[in-house]
Amino acid sequence: MKRNDGFTLLEILVVMLIIGAFFFVAVPKFQDLTEVNLKSASRNLTATIKYVYNEAAFKKNIHRLAFDIEAGEYWVETLQGNEYGISEDSSHKRHKLPNGVYFKDVVTERSLERNPLEDEKEYILFLPTGFVEPAVIHIFTDNERFYTLATKPYTGGTKVYDEYVELLRR
Repeated sequence: MKRNDGFTLLEILVVMLIIGAFFFVAVPKFQDLTEVNLKSASRNLTATIKYVYNEAAFKKNIHRLAFDIEAGEYWVETLQGNEYGISEDSSHKRHKLPNGVYFKDVVTERSLERNPLEDEKEYILFLPTGFVEPAVIHIFTDNERFYTLATKPYTGGTKVYDEYVELLRR
């Protein structure tokens, strides 16, 4: 009777070939997933900017899109009296960027004039006159793939670039 104590070289090679084929297929798909998340984040931000632009103009209120850069979150605030607050509207709640997508920065003319040591949160203003503050939002992935979103002040639209573009001078 023959005793089988291990695997043959051929069996090991077949297993290695299967594992290699898996990684050959799976790794590009994982990179595609971060690209999908980056595109999804840019679409969601673009839609939010257009929504807040319309909301400010139709309701004749000052709104702002606030950002927590470190947490990767953004939300809509409305001026109520002398303070900004988040309304009960479900579209004003906090939104988190998808997995693997982060804010690099949010640049406005106001932030360019501010002392960099001041700890003020970033935001983009939307006025009831149909004007959105010129701003640039940079988002990126773990593998340093950048998207730049630039607001269009008089239309509430957003121009999206699939690279890091510095539109406002620092």
